[in-house]
Amino acid sequence: MRKNKSRRKKLELLKRESERALTEQIRRLLRLPPEQRTHFLRQRVAFRASCL
Repeated sequence: MRKNKSRRKKLELLKRESERALTEQIRRLLRLPPEQRTHFLRQRVAFRASCL
């Protein structure tokens, strides 16, 4: 019985830490300027131009 409670507590702490890390990652990315946040959406059109 004691192992089960200990395991549940560890899993709960791990879940909480994971949620906190995800929230921090989202906040960190939202602090970036839009052109850096959306760089993966851009496609090269020609040698020098890009578009969304």
